[in-house]
Amino acid sequence: MARTPKLDDVLAADVASAREALARQIPDGQIGEHLGVSAEGDRLVLHRFAAKMRGYAGWHWYVTLARGPRVKVATVCDSGLLPGQDALLAPAWVPWAERVAPEELAEQKARDESEAAEAAAAAEPAASAGEEHDDATSVPEAPAEAAEEPEAAPADAETDAPDDGASEPEDDEEDGPTRPRRRRRPRRRQRSTS
Repeated sequence: MARTPKLDDVLAADVASAREALARQIPDGQIGEHLGVSAEGDRLVLHRFAAKMRGYAGWHWYVTLARGPRVKVATVCDSGLLPGQDALLAPAWVPWAERVAPEELAEQKARDESEAAEAAAAAEPAASAGEEHDDATSVPEAPAEAAEEPEAAPADAETDAPDDGASEPEDDEEDGPTRPRRRRRPRRRQRSTS
């Protein structure tokens, strides 16, 4: 069984050193009255002071003092801010899987299933409509004779086009399909801006 440490009288009486240690780091207006002292170990004590900070009701400042054997001067070991018994604390963190209620999981599952069913129902008519469209409204191919006829060019296109002798050669092959001859567009003369 662990023994309880004895409260060191020299360190317990040195409240001024503890307050001075806090005053070096914290504005004096945020340090309240001395709340008490407790033994943390042999020649090791913890002094508590009320915290006068907005939003920290029920919290307290602490300063840990220690001294060596046969030493009469206290040494500051540590200081900080701790919650008291009445302090407002954040609740313990709970993983998401444990926070979600079973009803919420059931609602989410039902929503997912209904969305999947709606998506499947919307995709089915679109797929069947696409098949019907391919069969019923397919465009018949143009007869081969219409594809072989060259387009008639406007009469004024012949006169405006300069004859530079670079017209396309005609297909001499009679076995292969004949392509319609393309007419060259007339070149436009550029106006000089000078």
